[in-house]
Amino acid sequence: MSIQITDCTIRDGGYLLEKNSDPEFVSGVISGLVKAGIDYIETGFLQDKVNGETIVYHNSQGARKYIPQDTGKSEMVGFCDNSRYSAENLDVCDGKSFQSLRISFAKHEREEALTFCRKAKDKGYHVFVQPMDAVGYTMEERASLIASVNEFQPEALAIVDTFGAMYLEDLIRIFKQMDSQLEKGIKIGLHTHNNLQLSCALAEQLISMAVESDRSVAVDGSLYGMGRGAGNAGTEVIADFVNKHYGEQYDLSALLDTIERYLLPIRQKVYWGYDIPMFICGTEGAHVDNIGYLEKNTGCSYRDMYEVIGSMSPEARKRYGAGYSKSDFHVLQNAVADFSRKGSC
Repeated sequence: MSIQITDCTIRDGGYLLEKNSDPEFVSGVISGLVKAGIDYIETGFLQDKVNGETIVYHNSQGARKYIPQDTGKSEMVGFCDNSRYSAENLDVCDGKSFQSLRISFAKHEREEALTFCRKAKDKGYHVFVQPMDAVGYTMEERASLIASVNEFQPEALAIVDTFGAMYLEDLIRIFKQMDSQLEKGIKIGLHTHNNLQLSCALAEQLISMAVESDRSVAVDGSLYGMGRGAGNAGTEVIADFVNKHYGEQYDLSALLDTIERYLLPIRQKVYWGYDIPMFICGTEGAHVDNIGYLEKNTGCSYRDMYEVIGSMSPEARKRYGAGYSKSDFHVLQNAVADFSRKGSC
């Protein structure tokens, strides 16, 4: 079995910069992660529509400019959302750009997305299957997904904590099912958000269970935890943990140098990390855009935010699904109106 780390600084952190990260930042972070020996490094987004963003690409060729000639033990990774990218636009993997591709999808898209995953594997990519909102699947739905994944043997199937709502008991339950039903040659991945301040605890729990069951895993982090909203597990924290407990040899000095040179200046311009609005998102299983809307457009107190979000159905809080529009907040607006009539918000 193997314990591997996937760094998401460029991609997940890129949301904070509207996907327009400074090219020097992108190249510098990737080079620092390569020097540190991080196994997988995300390079940005694949999208059908590219509007000049520095880390959004139409195919793998767009990421080439950021990838050093010598990548050591590191493998570069592309990322796409099934709803925003077509398999027809994906070029054949030629080994000169990213070799792995992570494909994210909502539960209602899973059949279509798995077809995309198969096509990506046929084009030579190491495919990471990334179903959103792991806690939103029933045991039966997850079993069906696992059976489909077993048929085409991707690199990994991930546990994705989309809304930062996962507790340790959730992870233990999901991992046990996946470990018992997923083909042994397929890795289990983990991507978390720190809304409940559990990202690192979840990562350590997954690694411990994987070692006990002899299951290879790939655990996500980002430098300094950089990511949308509450951020992610710190790559440096995960690396330190596996160095000390499992004999890995990630270069912590290289990670700290990279954080100081590239992350600290960004930290002065944009905010990420735990706060009470992000806690509300996590404890209520809600999309961060709900809180963003409330903060920008209402005078809701923390208590009001909590109660407004809690008054919505679990599906409406997540803000995705068939027919979902990113700009449509009518359900949230109706919830706010109800509370306004009661003298809140």
